[in-house]
Amino acid sequence: MTDLPDGEVLKQRIGTPCPSLAGLDINQIIIECPECHRYVRACCRHGYSDGRSYHFDQHLCHLFKVVYTDGACTNNGGADAKAGLGLAIGTNVDAEEHTKSIPVDDSIDPGAPRTSQRAELLAAIEGLKLLEETPLPGHRRVLRAFARRDGDNSDDERDVYLVVTDSEYVVKGMTEWLPSWKRRGLRTSGGKRPTNLDLFLALDRLVTRLENDRVAVGFWQVPRAFNQQADALAKRAASNAI
Repeated sequence: MTDLPDGEVLKQRIGTPCPSLAGLDINQIIIECPECHRYVRACCRHGYSDGRSYHFDQHLCHLFKVVYTDGACTNNGGADAKAGLGLAIGTNVDAEEHTKSIPVDDSIDPGAPRTSQRAELLAAIEGLKLLEETPLPGHRRVLRAFARRDGDNSDDERDVYLVVTDSEYVVKGMTEWLPSWKRRGLRTSGGKRPTNLDLFLALDRLVTRLENDRVAVGFWQVPRAFNQQADALAKRAASNAI
């Protein structure tokens, strides 16, 4: 369990919102900042829900940074399968880093079969890397202003990265299955090596490194209808894969 500055917690890396946001649609909880056009999740401490929409003061809190991720694969698992990754951290068409459409080749996943499940895991890995590589200008200044307003004199520099995906495989894999596999010596309940264990462990190592660097990481599964941007980027990448 990871304690966060606004009083929330991430249990087992599950990134669902706090109860006070219950009843809001996902597109009301994940907000595009009107200033930087990045995606952030509504903060329960620095805003409020009236049951119909989320309201915030002059500045939108950027504590919870969001990346939408998706993976696509044509002819899944076949000899001529092609896979692609889609990532979206914002909507600014002039900011190249806001979206990524990445064909999967051996530079990304060497010697491995091209499957939709591997593409979903690779997208989560690349999505976290993208968040790490694209810090938000002025983010610390805004958080410090909120802290002063709330009488909080602590210097908590923790960030929160949220991987938002429609993949149950990724979310349950990272929050439920992997902890169970670790308790069994990296084996399933049937004593077998889990499928795609290499990527689950690679994602786990990345998350652990971020956590050790004071970045909390959560995974949140949303319906596919709310992941259309990343889905389109992933399909485009798969169509361009060699």
